[in-house]
Amino acid sequence: MMYKKIIRSYLSGVIPKISTKKELFTLSFLLGLSAYLFLIVFQPFGTYNFDHIHKFVLLSGYGAILSAAYILVSLVLRTKIETIAMELFRITLVLLVTIFFNFIYHGWIINGAPLQWSNLPYIGFYTLSLYSPIGTIYFLLRINRYSPHPIQNNPLNIGMPINSDAISSQGNDCHFLTLVSIPNGSQTLSLQPDDFIFAKSMDNYCMIYFRKEGILKKYMIRITLTHLSQLLHKGAIHRCHRSYLVNFEKILVKERIAQGFLLRFADVDDFAIVARSAIESVRPYL
Repeated sequence: MMYKKIIRSYLSGVIPKISTKKELFTLSFLLGLSAYLFLIVFQPFGTYNFDHIHKFVLLSGYGAILSAAYILVSLVLRTKIETIAMELFRITLVLLVTIFFNFIYHGWIINGAPLQWSNLPYIGFYTLSLYSPIGTIYFLLRINRYSPHPIQNNPLNIGMPINSDAISSQGNDCHFLTLVSIPNGSQTLSLQPDDFIFAKSMDNYCMIYFRKEGILKKYMIRITLTHLSQLLHKGAIHRCHRSYLVNFEKILVKERIAQGFLLRFADVDDFAIVARSAIESVRPYL
């Protein structure tokens, strides 16, 4: 189904990594503070009737739990590629960890009584209701940060820059004006190899990224990556993974990952991967 391919493509979009401890602790603090402010301002779920001399100090514990859960989950997932799908997974794990520790905190600290596991679903519902708006705002802000920007305004300085001299000396034959006709059902996509950026396989379809008259284009066409690589295997265009065909002249940044290399491109929110088994064949371009 086409909509499934679109959803998978969206979820695979790259977002900025939480690359420093300062950023991690800042985000966790803001999440915890948001939860605490929500509780003391709106006082939902019977909080208004909760009478205790240290009421607002005790309520801060729920914010601290959210903050600690976010740090814990982020540290566990720190080696994963930052994608939209991974961010949704992070939020889900944070929610589950928060529910569990809220249950313990509510039973032992707030009620001062032995834990009653029958209360866990209620704590889960209250936690979900409280943290859903906070998590939604957090997610939208994180996703908004990955929106593509022109390279001159947003030079990525993470990872290892590509050796442009090596590419220029070995990929000059990719610069030509001959159009390549790519079949797309009853239609044909005409493309200059020099405008091609990269393609990602999606079963019998390929998502192709290229520029036309300086404007970034993204088309999904019905063609296998094997057939596409036969049409475009010229100059610096090489298949570097079972799912990726890349024009190595268009790479902005490469990052070493467990699977090999992660490649990023100017103005493109998606990414490509060089498999470890393909590193030797494309090493001149890396």
